[in-house]
Amino acid sequence: MENNTGRLEAFSDGIFGVAITLLAIEIGIKEYPSANNLNLWHNILERWPEYFTYFNSFATVLLIWMGHHKMLKHLKIANHWVILANGIVLLLVVLFPFPTKTVGTFIGTPAVNTAVAFYAAFTGCIVIAMLLLNITLIKNPKFLVDANKDLPWLKGMLKGQFMAIAIYGLATLIAFYSPSIALGLTFFMWVFWVFATADKE
Repeated sequence: MENNTGRLEAFSDGIFGVAITLLAIEIGIKEYPSANNLNLWHNILERWPEYFTYFNSFATVLLIWMGHHKMLKHLKIANHWVILANGIVLLLVVLFPFPTKTVGTFIGTPAVNTAVAFYAAFTGCIVIAMLLLNITLIKNPKFLVDANKDLPWLKGMLKGQFMAIAIYGLATLIAFYSPSIALGLTFFMWVFWVFATADKE
């Protein structure tokens, strides 16, 4: 058992930084034959799905990091189970560029339904991991800085997390019928978290 959470927070922040970097690393246009000013503009504009999914995913990761940061602020000691639960969150976050690239690549193709369903489901899995971390903290109040103040805040996050999981699950199903509505729901969720996390601080 560690005496503080400094190393845990530093490691986590590093992983979030890597994930955000990987989101952008695939964006770009490789050199191609007969390039000119006109067709280059065309190639830039036609890649709008990649820009949209990057923006959506960046905002999602940013809000997850903010929620994660606020959760760890309430923690004074991290044991084996807290570190493990945190590791599951980081595992999924660092893999998030994979579904992001998938949906950006296959928007506008016959495979868009599966791509969006995969994206929504994966994002929901990240929230499930955050829920698991939150529950781990709630079940171990002795690890908190001030259980009397910290427990109400952590428990308050549960409602939003359960709501997010339900909406991402719904978005996964809707993706097979209307991928645009499903993507809209994923967009709505990070907007929701902007206000939900601010209200709880």
